[in-house]
Amino acid sequence: MQSATIQQEFTKNIFGLSIPVLALDVVIFTIYHGVLCLVLAKREKEPSKGTFILPGGLMKVGISLEENFDDILLRKTGITEVYKEQLYSFGEPDRDTRGHIVTVAYYALVDNDVLLRTADLTRVQLIEYNSLDTTSIGFDHKKIIQYAHQRLIWKFEYTNIAMNILPKQFTLSELQWVYEMILGKELDKRNFRKKILSLEMIQETGELDRDSSNRPAKLYEFKDKELKIVEVF
Repeated sequence: MQSATIQQEFTKNIFGLSIPVLALDVVIFTIYHGVLCLVLAKREKEPSKGTFILPGGLMKVGISLEENFDDILLRKTGITEVYKEQLYSFGEPDRDTRGHIVTVAYYALVDNDVLLRTADLTRVQLIEYNSLDTTSIGFDHKKIIQYAHQRLIWKFEYTNIAMNILPKQFTLSELQWVYEMILGKELDKRNFRKKILSLEMIQETGELDRDSSNRPAKLYEFKDKELKIVEVF
């Protein structure tokens, strides 16, 4: 659709007045090959042709935000199982050259197993979060991504949200490594383990990680399956 006509096609209400278009975009975080990554799509037409953008689209009339999220996630990525939270609304009039488009942004977490089982990698690509400064990101999506990452840091500090990006069973070293990756800082091994175990948010599975070349480590799992407030830091 031509940029000059998107407002005319989509922004007339019952009174004949122009109103903003409502869209939905999702920032999907995952860990792939030991690196924090984003699930992004390559923009194939103008505006922002050739850049990476967030999976998203215009909202459908007559269904809820949650249903729009599920519909867009499936159509644009193939992924069906994620943890999601509504992030923020971005509505600067000039954020899209085609017209005034307001987007309701979400962020989502998906573990590696679910990603590889469900994602359509012909439609999306995995981009390392730390490469954002050297990656061409379309529209204002870099701003949305950075906002989502900051929200994720806060949630890691006071909830058990890490369970949504880790595999169901993990070692204490893997858990610490994920926290360090998200928070962007090194943590003292002894203090981290002492604090995590004192919170009683994880429990031993009775199994060992036999994939390691070193001495097999104990495998743990989260006790609660729902989001819970815990003072991690």
